[in-house]
Amino acid sequence: MTSGRFCLIAVTLAGTAVALSPGCGDSNVEPCTTCPPIEGRYTLEFAEGALPAECNPLSIELPEGPLEVNRAGSQLTGTVDGVALQGTVYQTYDFSLVGARTPTDGGTETYSFSGRYVPARMDGGTGQLTGSFNGNYSRTLPTGAQRCAVGRAYTATQQ
Repeated sequence: MTSGRFCLIAVTLAGTAVALSPGCGDSNVEPCTTCPPIEGRYTLEFAEGALPAECNPLSIELPEGPLEVNRAGSQLTGTVDGVALQGTVYQTYDFSLVGARTPTDGGTETYSFSGRYVPARMDGGTGQLTGSFNGNYSRTLPTGAQRCAVGRAYTATQQ
């Protein structure tokens, strides 16, 4: 997705991700007032590709899913692989979801999903999410703190 939007994310000491950019998108994009039925359970599929070499010592993996999405008005909550997510759906059907956790081996993992909801066709089919996933990972290893970032396109099909 090439919308040019980005979210500035801060991770608190409790491991909660907080979006610092108001609306987390373009200033002319408003949260939805007539919101799409984005809520549901989605099967995740990431574009092919190897993880960056700097991720190898961290033993990280992309989220497997399912991606669970709940909606109250334009506000979204959800989970993926035990990571709590929060975000917004916009009038354009674009959305953002961010979250973070502290893995059992220490460090942090921050997940950001941005994309667009594509409704199911009237003649059948299922809804889909398409967009970009960004994961930021850090671990404290015997050799010191190490970080890596992963960006990957994804599609998610509503179950």
